Amino acid sequence: MTAKNKVNKKILSHLKDKELKKIYKNFSEFLKKRKINSFVVSLSGGPDSLAMTYFSKCFQILNNSKIYYVHVDHRLRTNSSKEAKDLKNFVKKFKINCNILTWKKTKKIRGTQENARIARYGLLEKFCKKKKIRALFLAHNKDDLYENFFIRMLRGSGIRGLTSFSSKENTINDNLKSYRPFLGVSKKTLYQVTNKTFGYYINDPSNSNKDYLRIRIRNILSNFFNEGFNDKKFNLTYSNLHAANETLKYYSNKNILNNTNFFTKNKKDCIIMNRDFFKQPEEIVFRSLSNLISRINRRYYYIRGKILIKKIVEIRDSSFKKTTVGGCIIERVNNSTLIYLENIK
Repeated sequence: MTAKNKVNKKILSHLKDKELKKIYKNFSEFLKKRKINSFVVSLSGGPDSLAMTYFSKCFQILNNSKIYYVHVDHRLRTNSSKEAKDLKNFVKKFKINCNILTWKKTKKIRGTQENARIARYGLLEKFCKKKKIRALFLAHNKDDLYENFFIRMLRGSGIRGLTSFSSKENTINDNLKSYRPFLGVSKKTLYQVTNKTFGYYINDPSNSNKDYLRIRIRNILSNFFNEGFNDKKFNLTYSNLHAANETLKYYSNKNILNNTNFFTKNKKDCIIMNRDFFKQPEEIVFRSLSNLISRINRRYYYIRGKILIKKIVEIRDSSFKKTTVGGCIIERVNNSTLIYLENIK
């Protein structure tokens, strides 16, 4: 038996564990239902991403799939590059090739967690494009779902913001989608998977740093569970919000369909919004314009709500002529409003 076959046999042997077998079965069905056989795994080195790496490797062995494992070194900590190298060397023992992408910051970009997140997705997106891969897998889990809900609630997010993280499938661009197959699995379970299969993970010290809002929310949630908060109650709230969100999405799409026209100028997309576009209810106008900006600038994330609300007030004013938002120019021409990229002219 070759060394590779020995490693593969050892990896698959863990599926004899009843819980691991069940999680893998759901993971495999998730992939086959969507006809995904090639994808990129975002491997941070934490227990949740290593658990996803384990199940992805099992799928790769059993289905002869083309799977890439990618780690982004943000260089926010002094030892991050060493951790990246250690991670690459460790997973290599399991015949897993970890590609390391490094965030090269400029003086204009602050090394914050938010900027690091944006940079990470940008680097992963470029990697997927280079390898012609249309699926990016992220290891977000049930705990992340709860935390993001309360973080967004504290930030004053609307229904779309509160429910967007619950989707297991999101469009990043025309050629790439991100997937979160483990939103129904707890962080504790994924931690147990990693301990059983790899016995190794990177311990991020920021996970215990109370300076970060996410960590404070995590501590508050533990108290919520002691007060009777549970999955069933959370899911009921989420279900109600999701139904409301789908209704708003329907009318926003209808507004775009009825009150806009698309054309190209200098090989760039442009959109004309007629007068009725801005006569719809506030939330419908907000969502419609937000969707159009994302369509033009081709960014997977929406512009901040506070910024866009101010712009809508500005655009609705009879004296409005031109403004810039989200890398796009919005301009009044006669009775219509145009939107196009800043660099179109």
